[in-house]
Amino acid sequence: MINGLHFDITSQELAEHLQIRLLHHQERSAFYRQQAATLESGGAEAAKYTNGDPVRSLRTKEDEHIRKSQLFDFMVRHVVKNETYRLSESDLISIEFVSRCNW
Repeated sequence: MINGLHFDITSQELAEHLQIRLLHHQERSAFYRQQAATLESGGAEAAKYTNGDPVRSLRTKEDEHIRKSQLFDFMVRHVVKNETYRLSESDLISIEFVSRCNW
């Protein structure tokens, strides 16, 4: 008997997916870093904006993507080859195979 939903993913499919997500988060962190640098070089100041400091917001997003890229880098380097990974819905969400559903 199987209890709950579980999905079998090959190590190759998992590694490929993790590598894609790693690259995505590296690209996004570079994007936010560049956007923040552009604003800083233009003399953007928090006082000019009613919604707070745009540079700080961009740096926060950059940091978020850096942390995620570090996690995906670790995971992709530790996939055991020629194995099958049994993933739950929660696993699929945390490694960004699927989006979180808000029913």
